[in-house]
Amino acid sequence: MMNEMERHIAQNNDRLQCIKQQLASTSGFQSAARELLEWCSDTRAFQRPFENGLMGCLTVVSRVAPRPGYDLELGYRLLAVCAAHRDKFTPKSAENRP
Repeated sequence: MMNEMERHIAQNNDRLQCIKQQLASTSGFQSAARELLEWCSDTRAFQRPFENGLMGCLTVVSRVAPRPGYDLELGYRLLAVCAAHRDKFTPKSAENRP
């Protein structure tokens, strides 16, 4: 049985997976990117248990934001917020430029 912290981590990682899927569609990008931007305004978003999920989302943002029907400015703001917290990522992720 999961303890409270494990459940919290699992729920956040599940949400990051949902956000990643929403980011890939023009209809879901705006709301998903705004949710992720709000989530990343809290430094707890950059904790190690969430790193893979967050990097997956940022990779999608970097790929789709410049395309027609997406929001390049919103994508840039999200990537910039995360780049400002690069020191909180593992070296491998910090070097990865989505």
